[in-house]
Amino acid sequence: MNHIELQKTIRYILDNIDESRRLKDSVESIKDELIDLTLGQVISEQEFYKISSVLLSQSRSPLWEKYFIKKHNCERVNKNEDRGDFKKNGRYYEYKSSGYNQDNSIHILQIRSWQDCNYIIQSISDDRAITFVLTHAEMMLEMERIKASSAHGTQKALEENKNKELRMSIKRDSEHWNRWINNYHKEGDIFQS
Repeated sequence: MNHIELQKTIRYILDNIDESRRLKDSVESIKDELIDLTLGQVISEQEFYKISSVLLSQSRSPLWEKYFIKKHNCERVNKNEDRGDFKKNGRYYEYKSSGYNQDNSIHILQIRSWQDCNYIIQSISDDRAITFVLTHAEMMLEMERIKASSAHGTQKALEENKNKELRMSIKRDSEHWNRWINNYHKEGDIFQS
């Protein structure tokens, strides 16, 4: 970007930042109602994802998780069980989501490989969610293939910690992405065996 384009971009940001903040604050103020509005078909699922996309990931990801659990009639798991986020049909699941980002990747964070559970991973864009369902064994294999790394901590802290939270990223339209689409992508009743 040349100097003139950079100045124009900065001016545009400064001219619109207050409006952008108001938009985010407005969505934040109704985020809990968005789930019921979507399930009640007052707004579409596409509109739900588009509206919630303006939230910060720390606010957006828990909202998407709550929506998923409510939509699929899952039972939330007590954190003390250390077995993921919810259960359905007697099986435990950890939920992870990743929204649109500039590097066109899904980022799967805070993977707790010691937990005895399966995984629901959602890649969410403005118009839909692509859902992947992996068993615990499949997730362990994928973390090895994709070379998951530590999500937090210093080298010394990681050496002393037996339970390390991991992270990995998958670029959309890559070899890994295509393998996930072919092997783990689910539509419809995703909990049917």
